[in-house]
Amino acid sequence: MSASDKVHRWLDLLASLLSRHYPVAIADLRRDVPGYADDSVQEESLLRTFERDKGELRELGVVIDTILDEHGVGRYQLRKQDFYLPLLLVCEALLPAETEVREQPRRGRAPGTTGLPTLVLTPDECHALRRAAARIVALGHPELATDATRAMRKLQFDLEDFVAELPAATVLRVDGDVFDVLTESVALRKRLTFQYHSMERNETSTRTVEPYGLVFLTGHWYLVAFDPTANGMRQFRVSRIRQAVMASRPQHPDFAVPATFDLSTYAASRRAWELGSGEQERIIVAFRGDSGLVAQGSQLGDDAPEWPGQMPGALPSADTLWRAFSVRRRDPFLRWLLSFAGEARPVAPPTVVAAWRELLAATRAAQLDAPRIAPPHTATEVA
Repeated sequence: MSASDKVHRWLDLLASLLSRHYPVAIADLRRDVPGYADDSVQEESLLRTFERDKGELRELGVVIDTILDEHGVGRYQLRKQDFYLPLLLVCEALLPAETEVREQPRRGRAPGTTGLPTLVLTPDECHALRRAAARIVALGHPELATDATRAMRKLQFDLEDFVAELPAATVLRVDGDVFDVLTESVALRKRLTFQYHSMERNETSTRTVEPYGLVFLTGHWYLVAFDPTANGMRQFRVSRIRQAVMASRPQHPDFAVPATFDLSTYAASRRAWELGSGEQERIIVAFRGDSGLVAQGSQLGDDAPEWPGQMPGALPSADTLWRAFSVRRRDPFLRWLLSFAGEARPVAPPTVVAAWRELLAATRAAQLDAPRIAPPHTATEVA
């Protein structure tokens, strides 16, 4: 039996249980679920398969209740309130949720959603959620940023334009005229010249590139283009592009997009240090420990030499894992390594190790200079 057969059987089982408001016998499930409908299979074998399915679904968080009828025969039920999340509504005023529920007209429900609880959010609660998600994304931690983005996307199913109002997406707005020129240049494969402000170097310069595509990442639009001057692919944040001009003669393409180019690989990137137009540098990081954070962080890098002896400050250890990272923006990457609390540190190249030590020294100094909060008085001291 393939994994897809099991998934199909699970989906049929869930559909059968969720379509009923009462417990059903195994005979009913056998009629509804094609995976259980083989007449050549004995009922005892069918029950073992069903119990195995029920146990595996329970591990995934889907709890199928067993209910005994008056004759002691087991029947099965999946309650909607145990399976579905509550429906979400937004209040029209900053009033307690209970008041809004009574005053709001009842909205129509989609088929199959009757009986589900409703969670009513006030506008200030929605703003707090969006603000919290934006703060999490701004931290630069890949796993947390992905979780926050997915959570906002799920909320959008019930609350229209919820993600569109995320503050992080509106910090820097895109010039509509510039975006139109970029879009046309991508479609017609025309070279593009524009003024671009680099935050890392804090300077504005003229760029001429071959635009391959546009992607939307972490609340911002990026132009993915080949830069002939740098002889490499670059990502330019569209909100920092000004005075975009497309090459003349639009009926003739200026370049051909390589067959090996895949825009989805750029759209899938979520790491702050991979974005931007700077030169890539290869940074080797030593991870130590077995915490979940170390396991997740090390998976983001590539294989690196197990013992790079030429690296200054690198000490051999049996529990050290070496990983290589391609980094365009060094500062966000080093700040990300700080979150590992000593369980991750760069060991090459030497310039990055030196920058890492400067960052550590600055962080320690900031902590020492921070005002200390006096402990509260004890009852004895007050007396």
